[in-house]
Amino acid sequence: MPSQKFLIEAMIAPIPHNFRGLILELGTGTGPLTLRLAKKCPEATIRACEINPILAVDARQNLARAGVNGQVQVLAISAQELLSQIAGQTGEKPSYIISGIPLGNLRRKAVLGLLEAARSALSEQGMFVQAQHFLIDREHVRATFGALRTVPILLNFPPVFVYYARK
Repeated sequence: MPSQKFLIEAMIAPIPHNFRGLILELGTGTGPLTLRLAKKCPEATIRACEINPILAVDARQNLARAGVNGQVQVLAISAQELLSQIAGQTGEKPSYIISGIPLGNLRRKAVLGLLEAARSALSEQGMFVQAQHFLIDREHVRATFGALRTVPILLNFPPVFVYYARK
């Protein structure tokens, strides 16, 4: 089920309207959060990944229909691949990494690897934002990033928690 507006607004809330840097979105699905983010931050560069190639095509089509061209790049690759590409570059690091990947569906080793890759790719003052339906991985996020704030989004169906993490 696509993210609902309550969740989307909570996930992009920390990003200022005038932000001009790089934002990564992990697990874009069909792109509802990506579209809202592009409209909120028209000067930002957004790189989104979706491991399911069919959903990646749908996201590209939805963004094109909405007139979001050039600002967003949707890649049909895994989050781990995108994070590795970014971490290996000498250019700009993302100030925000937004993830809707269901960590609870991954094995512990995969969760820890993904979190560490996100931390490595993120700029020093950056923020990692993660949505989860359960709090099972909260301590992994806290251990990886250090500073963590958890906010319940009770108006979403089903309710969800958003983690705001910093190094």
